[in-house]
Amino acid sequence: MPTQRSPRRDFRILTRRRGGYDGGEMYDVQLQVAGTGALVWAQTFSDERQADEFQRQLEEDLDTLDDPSFRRKYGVPSSA
Repeated sequence: MPTQRSPRRDFRILTRRRGGYDGGEMYDVQLQVAGTGALVWAQTFSDERQADEFQRQLEEDLDTLDDPSFRRKYGVPSSA
């Protein structure tokens, strides 16, 4: 049985911190196409701990899920 392709080969995660409302900070976790840098989607958090936890889960899923399962869980279109 062939091994399923890992989504880690096709995607990367980028995080960034930016200014928010009333002097607060916002935390973006972005999923990008590794080969082109094209943005697949971004999730924005106002709580740094929530952003960190989401990023950790996303990183783990990139390493443990097969490509179809990862795409389903995170709503990644087949065109990405």
